[in-house]
Amino acid sequence: MKSKVVKFNKLMSLEHLGDSRKIIIKIDKNDKKNISKRLDLIKLDNLSIDINYNKIDKVELIAKYKIIANGEQKCVVSLNPVKFEIKKLFNIKFIDEKQLDLSTLDDEFIEPIYNNNINFSEIGIQILDSFLDPYPKINNSDIDLNRVYNNEDNFEINKNNPFEVLNNINK
Repeated sequence: MKSKVVKFNKLMSLEHLGDSRKIIIKIDKNDKKNISKRLDLIKLDNLSIDINYNKIDKVELIAKYKIIANGEQKCVVSLNPVKFEIKKLFNIKFIDEKQLDLSTLDDEFIEPIYNNNINFSEIGIQILDSFLDPYPKINNSDIDLNRVYNNEDNFEINKNNPFEVLNNINK
C-alpha cells in the first residue's frame, strides 16, 4: 500500500486524498516544540502519527490512527521530569458537518468535516492529549512531601490536614 506523506497541520481536501489509503504525518523538530508547548510537556522526543483510511462516500470516511509518542511531562508535585510512552490505536469517523445529526450521536468517535477539508494532525494531537496522564507523578508512587518541600525550618506537616489524612488512608 502506497503511503502519502503529509506535512503536520496541513488541511487535506477529501477530493485530493487519492487512492493511497495511508497517510503518514511528517512532524519536524519545530512541530514537536510547538506540540510540547501546547500540551505543557517538558519535551517530546518522538511522535509518529500514521493513518489508514477508507472512504465510505464523497462526504464520509473512517480513519484508523496509530500514535506512538514518548517524552517527558512535569510531575504534579515536584515538577521534576516524568517519562511517558504512548502506543495507541483508535478509529474515528469523519463525516460532512451538514450530514451530521447531533441527536443520534452515541459513543463513537465522530469528527465533522468542514468545507470538505480534514486536518488529520489536529485530531491526532487531541487524542494524544487525552492519552497523556493528567496527573503524572515520579515513579507513579507516593511522594514523600517532606523531601519535596525540604524546608530548613523543620516544618512538620499537620497530620489533621485533610489532604494528609486522605494520603494516609491506605497506609
